[in-house]
Amino acid sequence: MTACSSGSASIDGTGAISSEEDSAGYTVDVEELDVTAFPEDYPLIPADDFAAAFEELKAANLSGDATSYQDVADMFGVDGAYYVNNDYDAGGVIFEYHGWYADNDTNLVVTFEVSGDDLDVYAYTGNGIS
Repeated sequence: MTACSSGSASIDGTGAISSEEDSAGYTVDVEELDVTAFPEDYPLIPADDFAAAFEELKAANLSGDATSYQDVADMFGVDGAYYVNNDYDAGGVIFEYHGWYADNDTNLVVTFEVSGDDLDVYAYTGNGIS
C-alpha cells in the first residue's frame, strides 16, 4: 500500500487527466511519465504557497529532514498525484513518481524509493521553478 490511492484516471477530450479518487490520494494514468499531466480534480496549489513549500523542500533536502512521502505532502499541504504504470524497477528496488502542481503551471515530481510500506524521498525535480 502506498500513500496515494489506486483510483483510475483517464484522458478527456481536451487532453486533461481526470481521476476517480478512492481516498485522499490522486492518480495519473499515462503510458510514459508526463509531468504536465495531472488529475483534473487536483486542488492546484496557489503559486506563492507552492514556491514557499518548494523552498522548504530544498532546505529540508539539504539538511536531510525530508525523508518520507508524508514529509513532502505536509510541506505542500496536499497529497501528490501518483503516476500509475510508471514505477521503475532497478534490480528489485522499486521507485514511484508523485507530482504536486501549482496554479501557474509549475510543478514538482518526486521520486520515492519503495521500502516495504514506506516511500522514502530519493530525488525531485521542479518544473518551472528552481
